[in-house]
Amino acid sequence: MSNNIFIATEIFVLNILGLFGNANILSLTYFKPQLRSKTSYIQCALSISHIICLLFELPNAVFLFTGIQLKRNACFPAISLYIFFICAQAVIMLMLVIDPFVIVFFTTIYLRIQNGVYAILMLSVPFMYSTFTVAWGFLKMDEEVIMFCNPPIGLHPTVSRWWSMSNVAMNTVTIILFVFLIAIFHHRGRKERNDTRKLMKRLKVSVVVFVFSWYMCTLGVDMFAALGLTGSALAILQSNMVFFALLCYTQPFYVILWRSSEYRMAFVEFWSYFDCFKESSAKKWLERSAKIHPNVSTYDISKS
Repeated sequence: MSNNIFIATEIFVLNILGLFGNANILSLTYFKPQLRSKTSYIQCALSISHIICLLFELPNAVFLFTGIQLKRNACFPAISLYIFFICAQAVIMLMLVIDPFVIVFFTTIYLRIQNGVYAILMLSVPFMYSTFTVAWGFLKMDEEVIMFCNPPIGLHPTVSRWWSMSNVAMNTVTIILFVFLIAIFHHRGRKERNDTRKLMKRLKVSVVVFVFSWYMCTLGVDMFAALGLTGSALAILQSNMVFFALLCYTQPFYVILWRSSEYRMAFVEFWSYFDCFKESSAKKWLERSAKIHPNVSTYDISKS
């Protein structure tokens, strides 16, 4: 029970931080035209997925507090939308890494294609992967009583193993692409412009955050199953990986705010309409930090 309360507390706290951050990404993209781009539209799709994932974790926290147990055929339909978006966000993260490759190696195509068409094409892969996983989950659904109603446990063990292994594979590809991108921007940063070096620094931060959030979550879920654990031990250990998932859902806004002076200025301008923010120390710090690097946006990589 103490473990359940600990997990539920994590869910409530990180929900507050994550919903605030992702709502800001969507609001600033909508109200600030200078932040709109092909990349930002994909980022908005990721934020929508993260919001839905965070909201679906709240009922799970209630189940943890009460100790209610469900059969899989009652749990899975209730969280099937959550599973769809938890699958989608993993592939969208990969698409956000592929996006700079398109910019660098297919620049002409990137510039000619419309933002909406580009976003639809990039998001079609997450849609297909999520649809396949959820459909398979419905086909394999059974009446087993499960300790926790969450994706690793709510999915049938066969589908859950596919989900975790495919995520580990995609996450590994994402990290390899990240490293390759860093090498590209490092090389270009020495020969060409200062902004590519700043972009490289942001990519390094993104790699570290990614490794210690979603990658750790899926790697842990798959590793515990691969070790042959079963029953309550497997359920408890896999469920504790929710901390890394919550960290993944929460972090994008704060990484962007930290690394992008343009985004910080837009955030300050947007929140300056609210009296509670006008004289706050956070506003003053954000203004000072934005003035240090006023010319370069590390948010929209397509501007480099």
